[in-house]
Amino acid sequence: MKRTGFFLGMLCLVPYLLSPAYAHEAHEHGAAKLNVAVDGEQVSIGLESPLANLLPFEHVPATPGQRRQVREMARRMHQAETLFHLTPSAECRLEKVTLASERFDAALLDPNIPPEAARAGGSKEPGGKGKKPAEEKHGDLDAEFVFVCAKPENLYSVEILLFSAWPRLQKMEAQAVTPKGQRAASLTCKKNVLSW
Repeated sequence: MKRTGFFLGMLCLVPYLLSPAYAHEAHEHGAAKLNVAVDGEQVSIGLESPLANLLPFEHVPATPGQRRQVREMARRMHQAETLFHLTPSAECRLEKVTLASERFDAALLDPNIPPEAARAGGSKEPGGKGKKPAEEKHGDLDAEFVFVCAKPENLYSVEILLFSAWPRLQKMEAQAVTPKGQRAASLTCKKNVLSW
């Protein structure tokens, strides 16, 4: 009876642990979270990472050089087919990339927008804080990558190449929800394949 109560209590914590408020409390440099969802032909990969894993700073970019670094990071993220290798026989192609950070204007994260069109400061849109660098402590990047697979029945893994692209990233807690069930794994540069 005590075990049942313990497990029911743990189940009550799941919604809190998955809530955005909790996700942004756990800000650990060197670590990131990855969620993979397979729904028919579509594969959605969500990434939550401290900016310190991807850039040498976490504040609103204050110089042209820092803005260039943000744009270069965003350009690499938009080449997601080089960062995530899905099972080749599934014939997946990248369809969409969405990047967001409370530290950067959305235009700064879109390589299709000319650099001169991107504002220097943080987002002033709803959800963006637009704070001054002195007030900032930590910043995160939320990214979503959407792939479409011609043969989803052949899909059984994704190789994560973010570790080699950004060496400050050392570990990643990954989860996959697929028609074959759920899977969770702790990934590193040496163990970088999530399979199901």
